[in-house]
Parts: sequence; C-alpha cells; structure tokens
Amino acid sequence: MERYGIGVDLGGTKILAGIVELGTGKIVSSAKKKTVPTPKEGKDGKDRDHDKENDLARRIGDAIDEAISSSGLPLNTRFAGIGVGAAGQVDRNEKVLVFAPNLGVKPNYALGALLQDRFKLPVALGNDVEAATLGELKFGAGVGCADFVCVFIGTGIGSGIVQNGQLRKGATGTAGEIGHMVISAEGRLCGCGGRGHLEAYSSRTAITRTLLGELKRGRNSILTELLAGEGTIPDPNAASSIAIRSKIIAKAIEANDELVKHVVREAAEILGLGLASVINFYNPERLILGGGLMEAVDYLFDITTREAKFEALRLPATNVEITRTGLGDFSGLTGAAMFNA
Repeated sequence: MERYGIGVDLGGTKILAGIVELGTGKIVSSAKKKTVPTPKEGKDGKDRDHDKENDLARRIGDAIDEAISSSGLPLNTRFAGIGVGAAGQVDRNEKVLVFAPNLGVKPNYALGALLQDRFKLPVALGNDVEAATLGELKFGAGVGCADFVCVFIGTGIGSGIVQNGQLRKGATGTAGEIGHMVISAEGRLCGCGGRGHLEAYSSRTAITRTLLGELKRGRNSILTELLAGEGTIPDPNAASSIAIRSKIIAKAIEANDELVKHVVREAAEILGLGLASVINFYNPERLILGGGLMEAVDYLFDITTREAKFEALRLPATNVEITRTGLGDFSGLTGAAMFNA
C-alpha cells in the first residue's frame, strides 16, 4: 500500500504545498499561495494589519487543504505527516521558526504547533534548503552521488551539504548558510543585518532591488514594458521579499536587454566567487544549483559556472560537475514530505 506525505516549501515569496508518494517521490497534487498577502484596506480607507502571527500558518494550511482536495485520494487516506522546509533558521525539536526575516513573522514563531493543532498530524520542521537537498538526494540530481552540495538562489541563498550519502546539518543545524558568506567586509546591508554577504549581491531579491533602483533612476529597459504587463512595478524600497518573476528576467535577457544582462552578469560573477570557495572547502563531486531564476535563466547559470570553475583551485575545479536540480521547483516540497518518511 502506497504511503503519502504532505510537503510544504515555505519561501520568502511563495508557499508550495503538495501530496507526495513517499516511496517514489511522485507529486500527486500541489497548491500555491503567496507567503505575505497584500494588505487589505479597511472601510475607513486605512490599511489593516493582517495578524501576521497567525496569517502565515493559516495560508500554509489553506494550501495544504487545496492540495489534499485536488489529489483525488480517498477521504480516509492517512498521511505520514506534514513536513515544512522553511526559509530561515529553525528549531527542529521545538518546531519553531527561530529567525526567518524573509517570512514576515517574529522570532520563535510556533509554526509546528499551529499546523499540528489544525490538522492533527505529526509536523516536522526543517530549513527549506535542507528539504530541497534531501529531495535531490532521494529522487533528483543527487541520486547515485555520495558527495555533493546543493545551492539554491531565491529570496536568499542557502546550501545543503551531503557527505558520504548523508545530509550534514552541523552542530546547531545551521550548516550551509553560504548566503551569509562575507564577500565584501564593508559591503551592502544584508537582510540579516550583516554587511557584504553573498545574498546581498546575488539573490533574486538583490537582483530585483538593483534593477528596480536603476529603473527608478531613469534607465531604459524592456523591463518597464514587461512589468507594466504584469500590472505593477514593485517598489525597490519595499520588504525584503520583493522579486521580479524569473520568466520576466528571462524574457529581458532573450531580448538582449543591456541593463538586465549587466545586472545579472555582475550577480552571477559574484555568485561564482562564492561557489569557488564552496568547491575549495568541500571538494564536492557535484555542485547542484537550483531556484526559479537559476532554472529559468541560462545566462545566469552559464556565467556562474564559468566563474566558479575559473576561481576555484585547479584539482577540485577540474573534477566537480556543476548541474541544475533534477526536481526543479518541487525539490523542496518533495524533501519536506520525506521528513516524516
């Protein structure tokens, strides 16, 4: 009899929930929600707070309900549990989000208890990149590889480390936070409060901020037209989870847009420098790159790969294989479901 689990990929811009066959990694169904909703306006014309402390858990729960209802599984199907891979630092034992600045909630947010109370199922909480790495290890680009590092570029940048076929979490469970590798000691302010961190230059959020800032200064770009087609141009000074959709950036590069190519090239070169350090330090057999932007934009992948191999030491650089994820957008969801396998 097939066993099913519920997986949730909780990122800075979207919640992706799904039902997964635990034996095969097959996605039976999935549903998507925005992580932080647009503030509703009250009758008096003033913005209303969304009660963020409960709203995040409610939105995750609604996505899970949608995935279950669209799965076609019998109503009496028993699930192994709910696994959540969340962007930020987590306490697996207490099932809380210790620090998740990109999710719009206060420190020590009791996500596990809120979901367990709603669904009456076991809840396991882990880091989103840990979940995605587990998904790639079991069913994706990491299958058959004993030593690899997964790096995911999204709202932030994180990595998962597999050595001798085992996921390495570190002494406090926070191993792999390469987005907070210092690239420039007095550099850009990072969302965590530090300065000069890799994700302040090469995350999708950083790329978005740079592009929108240039548009605000009057730079010509096809982005203006493409974003107008989306209905709005985001404010570069808004919350840290802002992002231009990956397909918009891909379209601009296909159109040979000078501004977008310049900004993406700079981000890719800096990312390549960071990955060269990863190659030198971990000496992986394979380096797996993921995230919507990395999956959609060949230009970003190609420059990042070239720069990483050029800057890394010759022996590890020659032997490492750099590839994209095998599961794409479903790496995190699949791995999170495996938390309860």
